[in-house]
Amino acid sequence: MSGRSVSRRSQARARPVRGVHGRARGPVLRSIRPRRMLDLLRRVSEVLETVVDPEVAAWSVLIAYTAGEGLGFNRAFLLLAEEDRIRGWFGVGPRSRDEARELWADLRQRGILPLDRLREPDLEAVEAERRRHAATLAALSHDAVKGCGVWQRAFIGRSHHPNSCVRHWAAVLDSRELAVVPLMAGDQPWGVVLADNFVTHAPIYHDTLEAAETLAHYLRAALERTQLLLRFQEEKRRRMLAEHATALLDTARTLAHDLKNPLALAGGLAHEMMTAPPADREGFTRQLGIVTAAVTRAEQRVAELVAGLASRADGISLGPVEVGALTERVTNAFRPLATSRQVRLLCYHPGRPLMAAAAIPSLERCLENLLSNALEALGESGGEIQVAVREDSGWVRLTVADNGLPLPAPMRVDPFAGGITTRRGGSGLGLASVRTLAEAMGGRVEYDEGEPGWVRFTLFLRRWS
Repeated sequence: MSGRSVSRRSQARARPVRGVHGRARGPVLRSIRPRRMLDLLRRVSEVLETVVDPEVAAWSVLIAYTAGEGLGFNRAFLLLAEEDRIRGWFGVGPRSRDEARELWADLRQRGILPLDRLREPDLEAVEAERRRHAATLAALSHDAVKGCGVWQRAFIGRSHHPNSCVRHWAAVLDSRELAVVPLMAGDQPWGVVLADNFVTHAPIYHDTLEAAETLAHYLRAALERTQLLLRFQEEKRRRMLAEHATALLDTARTLAHDLKNPLALAGGLAHEMMTAPPADREGFTRQLGIVTAAVTRAEQRVAELVAGLASRADGISLGPVEVGALTERVTNAFRPLATSRQVRLLCYHPGRPLMAAAAIPSLERCLENLLSNALEALGESGGEIQVAVREDSGWVRLTVADNGLPLPAPMRVDPFAGGITTRRGGSGLGLASVRTLAEAMGGRVEYDEGEPGWVRFTLFLRRWS
């Protein structure tokens, strides 16, 4: 008696949804068992955790709808609500009965279980499904009339359903019975999943419909996550492009500025040679060598800045640099131009080497900027520039001082801020570049006018140990 009672209860659970027609042909699908349902949900959820593409997420869940080891529908479609329209977005399954028979025969012959393919989705197969169902998805699209898409639970729709959307979908799919699984966002429609058995005409059971509803909610969560991720990636890409454009602009400005110093040196000295050629051949050769060296440095600046674009994030590579020797070499390059402008250029450095942690090109650019600014401040009236290298505890100090005009009032607040210049056609980037390079080398630069009549800039570099 008890066994007979259990059997009846089992039959009741396996009963199809009221009103669903019996099987016309093909095998009858059994009601999905709870354990199998839990296993299906687990497998799909694990796959969706790693999916980053919305179409792959849709493909994965709709494969679970149509796979024999899944819910077993013949085909399934996802439609998304867009303003006042519900648009066909993705589909999986055969388009005709002949195509279905060929597909299922091929899967059986090759022993393929569709759910096993979810962990490594074939992007070409996903794209092929999208193209294959494009016409059907376009035909399924429909204006969201009153009551369309606002259903709270999944149901079975037929050609005589009171809602025009359902009647339209059933007609497009030529479906006798259509599982309609609505997805809501609050009280607004978010989308709908449609699935049917247009080939087998297998009945749709209550628990299969509930499983379809659960999978559809999994799909909605995955799509929202992937779409959010795509928006994040697009925003990140946009910001990177903006930062890259800014970096290119900064580099172009720096390049233009840093080329001025060696080219101004070469041009100034060449002009002096043209107006007053050196009397002796040795002097001519020496000055011509300085011009050549200045042009060579300009070429090096271009190469360094272009190479710096590729390794901008890597920072400056530091090594031991003998600051006294470098300072004397750069100062001597400016000496002929200073002499032609009646500027006395003095260089002091200790007899023993002072090693600092620096990068030679960066340190040269700093010193060239400071010397060029000092010459500009003295103008044509002459004056004196003092360059000195000294040891200061754990630092090496490189100072450039001139007795020319003081800094303009706007620059005294922060001479290194950039954007302010005393030169006609200047960029205002010279001192800003010095601070940037000094800090990149682990040092700093300071400005003072403590001594009356003198403007002093001091570059602090860490001692190399």
